Amino acid sequence: MNSIVEKKLESLPSKPGVYLMKDQDGKVLYVGKASSLSRRVRDYFGPNARLHAMTPNLIPRVKDIDYIITDNEVEALILESNLVKKYNPRYNVRLKDDKRYPYLKVTSEDFPRISMTRIVENDGSKYYGPYVHAKATRQTLKEITKAFPIRTCDLNIEEGKTDNRPCLDFHIGRCLAPCAGMVDKEEYQEVCQSVGAFLKGDSRPVIRKLMDKMNQAAADLNFERAAHFRDRIENIEKILQKQNVTSSRGEDQDVIGFYRKDDEACVQILMVRGGKLLDKEHFFMNGTEESSSTDIITAFITQYYHDASFVPKTIILQDSPEMPEVITKWLSEKRGSNVELHVPQKGRKLSMVEMASKNAKSILERDKQQKVFKQDDNPALIALKDILSLPTQPHRIDAFDISNMGGNMAVGSMVVFIDGKPEKSEYRRFRIKTVKGQDDFAMMREVITRRFRGALEEDKPLPDLLLVDGGKGQLNAALIALRDVEIEESQPIIGLAKKFEEIYLPGQSEPIILSDRDPALHLIQRIRDEAHRFAIAYHHKLMEKTMSVSILDYIPNIGPKRKQMLMQYFGSIENMQGASIDDLRSVKGITQKIAEDIKKYLSSNSG
Repeated sequence: MNSIVEKKLESLPSKPGVYLMKDQDGKVLYVGKASSLSRRVRDYFGPNARLHAMTPNLIPRVKDIDYIITDNEVEALILESNLVKKYNPRYNVRLKDDKRYPYLKVTSEDFPRISMTRIVENDGSKYYGPYVHAKATRQTLKEITKAFPIRTCDLNIEEGKTDNRPCLDFHIGRCLAPCAGMVDKEEYQEVCQSVGAFLKGDSRPVIRKLMDKMNQAAADLNFERAAHFRDRIENIEKILQKQNVTSSRGEDQDVIGFYRKDDEACVQILMVRGGKLLDKEHFFMNGTEESSSTDIITAFITQYYHDASFVPKTIILQDSPEMPEVITKWLSEKRGSNVELHVPQKGRKLSMVEMASKNAKSILERDKQQKVFKQDDNPALIALKDILSLPTQPHRIDAFDISNMGGNMAVGSMVVFIDGKPEKSEYRRFRIKTVKGQDDFAMMREVITRRFRGALEEDKPLPDLLLVDGGKGQLNAALIALRDVEIEESQPIIGLAKKFEEIYLPGQSEPIILSDRDPALHLIQRIRDEAHRFAIAYHHKLMEKTMSVSILDYIPNIGPKRKQMLMQYFGSIENMQGASIDDLRSVKGITQKIAEDIKKYLSSNSG
């Protein structure tokens, strides 16, 4: 202990606050909180040093200590979280890349709009999240606009100014068109409040209010308005039907479990709102190798809820955090009412924590395995060589799959992985030409025959390993194809049966079954799944082409361009059938005469 540290220890006050341990260059190594700075920091030094796994590595590097006094322990907790984000200290457990997580934002304008953002600002807007996956967040946004007609555009709207024309979202029921004066401020704000309640998981009052409006409209014989509210209720219920019921008591809960390996941990949070599993997200944390379970759970709670838009009444935890009373007080202040931290020992709540922990383990192991795939010296390929007794490590792997839905437009796919990575320029698609019906084995034989015959004729490279999606039947079909082109003996080949992930080899009656942790299995699963995805995508593309003929093609003066404009504007033929002639004329290029022809033809063919 140097003289600077010694003097700082003597001057530390017995007050709550935050301490910063620094190295000789002034870099912050560790940030901690304390109810008594003097007592807590002294615990790290001297013969009775505070026992902690990181202490032997941290303390020799500490050349200076700084501190900030706070009014109370809750303020110290908040300040610690801010400083960990600011300095990213080596010896703190840190929520990884927390700034990248998306939120849903509802602005504070007279006519608020909803959007996805990654930046939380103190601008009066309301933020909901954080979420993890941008794609899933965009889908959530899409579902919300189906149920609640809130705008997503960035127009600057002032009440009373109606210069704008309603856009497509208005015509398909996803916006109330405040830009065109189609709704007053009070009614629109009510929709925005419903959005906020729904995103917080409180859907019951929203549905009750819509039910009341629907019944009132029906009583007033305004059946069109009643149908409008009915459709909104149905859209909300469709979203809710996708959620799993976890409790019959309608609680708001977060269930937090984690799994730690080496210097990284994955934390999964199950979000239960109104007794339903509304969402689940996972987060990665760095710097956990020398940290206890208490350190990990404390760091996650303080850093995650620091920015979270909603704090539930109950938070169910895998382990107790440090200073639980202080954390409970802080969370209760954020929520505006009492919050309970609970570490279950038995029953349903323990099962949910275990489920979160198991999922976190699976996610972390998958993430680490994907990092392995990106390494130049790939252990999965090395393991595959040994397991399959290949002469060399497989540099090129070709995988085949068949997509055959009811025997209609059957297709085959080939994907290529070079050194464990996809080589998309080598991918190939096949339309089945010689096989009728649903004979997958014959289709596999056709595809592989065509691929290898073409490769031999054009002197193209052959794979070090051939992988077919399926068990003995598909493997035998592939072997016949290889025999047809006279390379059966020289071509290494395996079949991967999906149900039990069994690996079949030529001439062996019993399959090879690998551990679900084996990197070799993870690699061939990934390749097989990519072949399946590529085949399905091609099949869907062909199906879309056959369905591209539209009823609009039979209307005079409707060519490809006008057809495209109409579909972009209305979204579907059903929406077009309900449109007036004036609505149809709103589309660029549609004259009065053409609008009348469209209306007449669609009306006569609506059945």
